Amino acid sequence: MLFLFGFLSNELKLKNVHTNISYAIDKIENYFNFSLKKNFGDRYQRNFLNNSRVTSDNNFNIYNKPNKEFDDYLLIKHDHTPIVLMKSPDKIVWTWNLSSFRNITKIIPFFMYPNGDLIIGNYEKKGIYRIDKNGQIIWKINKINHHWADVYNDKIFIPSRKFINLPNDLNNKLLLNSLLKNCKTKNSIFDTILIIDAKNGRTIDEINLMDKLLSEKKFSKILNENYKLDKNLCKDPLHLNDIQVVNDNNLKYLKQSLPNLKKGNLILSFRSINSIIFYDYKESKVKHILYNLFDKQHSPRINKDGFLYVFDNNPNGKKSKIVKIDLKNNKIASVFENNRFKSDVRGRIQFFKNKLFVQSSTQGEIFEIKCENEFFNNCEQNYIYSANFSYFYPSNLYDTSETYKKDAIYLADFYEKKYVKFLE
Repeated sequence: MLFLFGFLSNELKLKNVHTNISYAIDKIENYFNFSLKKNFGDRYQRNFLNNSRVTSDNNFNIYNKPNKEFDDYLLIKHDHTPIVLMKSPDKIVWTWNLSSFRNITKIIPFFMYPNGDLIIGNYEKKGIYRIDKNGQIIWKINKINHHWADVYNDKIFIPSRKFINLPNDLNNKLLLNSLLKNCKTKNSIFDTILIIDAKNGRTIDEINLMDKLLSEKKFSKILNENYKLDKNLCKDPLHLNDIQVVNDNNLKYLKQSLPNLKKGNLILSFRSINSIIFYDYKESKVKHILYNLFDKQHSPRINKDGFLYVFDNNPNGKKSKIVKIDLKNNKIASVFENNRFKSDVRGRIQFFKNKLFVQSSTQGEIFEIKCENEFFNNCEQNYIYSANFSYFYPSNLYDTSETYKKDAIYLADFYEKKYVKFLE
């Protein structure tokens, strides 16, 4: 009844009533850790964006955390707060009005335009949007989104998914190439790539990755190897967590190591099988595969030195890593690791103005890796942000002492001040 009243009030535009009811619904959901509006396929067993009482190692408290003003603007989304643009760790310069959405803490950003428009998604539920700087919806697509996307030539490349029953929903050709034929799993997650027109929200294409990739012998071998190690792979065989589009600069940087790449090819990160694949989606062809150089990795990024850098979560180890990979030989050239650095889930890196920034998501911290000459030669961490707050912060995530409230970071990307036009 409570949900029905809230839903009807929203549909009838009774905003005051809807606001109060929505607040009550969110409180109940957070307290009991369930949803009153549960959608098919949502993975509620994950604790990324809910109020779980979990301690997290961190390097700061509220008194000694970084407070220096940034050189540029930081677009940041914590797990328990809305999307904001910051000029320093304690100064917000813009907040998007998300009153059109029922639970604003579940709205995640993918990309910001100079005029303040955002590409956003409803976390792992149906709903991909473009909103303006005031939060007005420009367009909406009723598709599931997951993790991080890329925008290239007015097209959005975003991880999505469908749900199938194994093995019944696989066709015979795919069954012959895969040990997934042995799975007996309902609602297995099969990743797709949505290609969306960024201007009008039209769906240009949706690529069913398993259908395409299983025809590649090397990929099929990797999938089978992982199935033998862990039968839970049946539930989520790929877990696509990042898409990057190869641009002109990438081609220039990689012409020696991967001369067969083309502009518009995709770099895909698959967490479940510890693999990164360079993929030509137009020709349905795998150009290059990296496998088992990392553990449950995220955020592959190409640098101008011609190496690929990857956030290696290493969840079963004592610390996370950033690995620098020689693509010509498929070897790790060097590694950055430190006892202060550990994020078992998520994690993101950004090359920005010839600097390398690391988002340690679980810790709720951002640091720059500063090296003597090149990455990773005699390097240190320069911390610039910590999501460590007072006891009144709206989260039940604590530091290890349970003295201060913590928050995780979903996305934290820098944008140049001259790029951001809507604040002028």
